[in-house]
Parts: sequence; C-alpha cells; structure tokens
Amino acid sequence: MMQDWIKYIIVIFLGSYLVACEDVIDIDTDNADALLTVDAWLNNLPEEQVIRLTRSQPYFQNEFSPAVVGALVSILSESGEEFVFEDQGDGNYVWEASGDSTLGQIGSQYTLTIDVDGRQISSVTSMQSVPAIDSIVQEFREDELGSPDGIYAQFYARDIPGLGNTYWIKTFKNGLYLNKPDEINIAYDGGFTAGAEIDGIIFIPPIREAVNPIPDSAEAENDVPPYEVGDQIRVEIHSISPEAFLFLESARNQILNGSNTIFASPIANSPGNVYSVSDDQEVLGVFCVSAVSSLEKQVE
Repeated sequence: MMQDWIKYIIVIFLGSYLVACEDVIDIDTDNADALLTVDAWLNNLPEEQVIRLTRSQPYFQNEFSPAVVGALVSILSESGEEFVFEDQGDGNYVWEASGDSTLGQIGSQYTLTIDVDGRQISSVTSMQSVPAIDSIVQEFREDELGSPDGIYAQFYARDIPGLGNTYWIKTFKNGLYLNKPDEINIAYDGGFTAGAEIDGIIFIPPIREAVNPIPDSAEAENDVPPYEVGDQIRVEIHSISPEAFLFLESARNQILNGSNTIFASPIANSPGNVYSVSDDQEVLGVFCVSAVSSLEKQVE
C-alpha cells in the first residue's frame, strides 16, 4: 500500500513539472548598440565579387539588417594591385571582373580597407591552396534507417599535405545552392576539427557525403529522394582561413542551437577577423579570399 502511494505522489509531481515546463516566459533584453557587420567572402573565380556592409540588430528583431551606404571599400594585394569595390546603394559593394581576370592568387596576402562614417576598418587574409576534386560518385540506397530511398552522392578529394588547411565545401543541386544551416559543410584538414591531427588523407565519409540535401521533414517518407536521374550536382571546395573556419563553425552551431534547447549554448557573436583601426568599437564579420576547385556531374 505504501508503495502505491509513493507511485501516486511521483506521478502527480511529474505531471505538475511537465505542465510547468509549458509556461511561456517573456524575457526583457537590453538592446546593444548597432555594430558594423562586414560580409566579405571573396574568391578567385572570374565573376562579380561582392562585399556587403550592414548594421547589427537585436536578436529577436525579425527584419533585414539595415544596409550601410556611402563607404569607401578597397582591397590591396601584397604586390600593390588595388581592387576598388563600387557602392551599389543597397549595402553591396561590387568589383566587376573583366574578361578572365580574377581577384587573388594562391599564396598572396590581401588587406581590406573600409572608410565609413569617419572610421577606418581593416582586415588581412591570405589565399590558401585548394585540392582538386577527383570524382563524384553515386549509388541507389533503400531501406536505410531515417533516410528516404533514392540516389545518394559523395565526392572524393584529398586534403593538401600540411596541418592546418581549412575548407568550405559547397554543393549545388540543379544550380541551387544547398544552404540550410545543417548543410554547412566545413573541414579541417581531412576531418572535422584540429584535434584529429590528420593530414593529407581523403576527406572522411561524413564530409564526402554531406553533399546530399538534408530532408525538410522529420519523416523520411514525406520527402522526395535526395537526387533523381537527370539532376545536376556541382561540388565546390573553397580554401578558407582558420578564422573563417571558426566563424562558420560557431555560426552553424548557434543557428542549430534550437534543435537542442536543454543543452543549448548562450547566444554570442561569432568570432571574426575584421577590426576598427580608428577606435576600439567592435566590428563583426569575416574577410576571406578563397581559391576554388569544382566538379560537376549529371546523375545517371
């Protein structure tokens, strides 16, 4: 009889606890000063290069970040070549490639300079080497736990010898960039992090297979197969700086924080490599100049 009462009390306690967990708590947060945000992800492809300048805004404000206009933006190579980015009036600053001309050479160092509102902003980065993509392979899979039946792909490439190489692998399906937060595919040497201390190997399977679209729903049967016959898949490897790797890793982890609300980390600005020369006010964002290798394949 005593054991029945104990069970009864425990059930009541758990029920009250679960109900309490459903209460909505409104949190008043102080609005910090708006900070300059620099989005300068450039590459050596013969195409338009864009640097975007905006102002930060409160975390819970569901609006586009306000654009910064009227700035002077340029990049200087260590050989003395200057690339001037023209103000488009919407926060975008553009350098137009002429013919086959490109911005950047592997091994060269580049300095970003931004003059805005009487302030001088700067950053320095180098273009690192990038490995060639050897191949893209495909196979049909069925009856795999948690995955819809369909054609799955993976790419093969080998990390460049020497510890500390960092990469951003981008995938395009029929010309559409796979850009969900959990589709951000970055690699440190051939693995996930510096702690692995692996070098010169073929990228590990989870990175090779991260070129497949992530299903939109939790139920695999509600999703179309990742790839179908006739689809076009393009994989690009962008060499990035260690600072850019840390920024992407931090940004991805914080965006996906909501998938684990119990053990979620506190929200904080992702670390960048852009600084104010004229004052001690913080600047957000990253300046990175990447070398790019790519390979395209039609699914058969």
